[in-house]
Amino acid sequence: MTAIPEKMTANPENMTANPETWRYFEDLIIGERSTSKTMILDKDKMVAFAREYDPQFFHADEEAAAGHKVFEGLTSSGIYTAALWRILDHDIFSDVAWVCGLGWDEVRWRKPLRPGDAIYATAEVIEKRPWKKDDTIGRVTIRHELVNQHGDIVFHYFGDSLVNRRPA
Repeated sequence: MTAIPEKMTANPENMTANPETWRYFEDLIIGERSTSKTMILDKDKMVAFAREYDPQFFHADEEAAAGHKVFEGLTSSGIYTAALWRILDHDIFSDVAWVCGLGWDEVRWRKPLRPGDAIYATAEVIEKRPWKKDDTIGRVTIRHELVNQHGDIVFHYFGDSLVNRRPA
């Protein structure tokens, strides 16, 4: 059995600058878990995003959200939450030779994300299989989570992606 490696340090330039350091389908190990850096949720950025892309009062109006019995304060738009996850996930997987994503399954926003929350992403490789249409790539399923400072999972899903196989 192959040992599960510690998280590799991701370098955003890996995919363009140094193909020798890419991780390929063969390098991803079922059970491999990685964690990103931590980010603090900025209220001004969250509200600005909501006003432009998801202008619901509980995302964009602090006073109205604070007085609502369900929301009890500002909450991040689900789409903004997913965008923050994407930034953090890049910290984990910027060194993988991706082809493309195929889809997200079982997407859930389980807890509200609020200004000032400290969040980080986790990822676990849960399945690998050949891609029937092309033997130079493989299909990988990863469980993705966004976790807050209390250890609560605020967002999760299973993602299927295609990854290049190591060139011969």
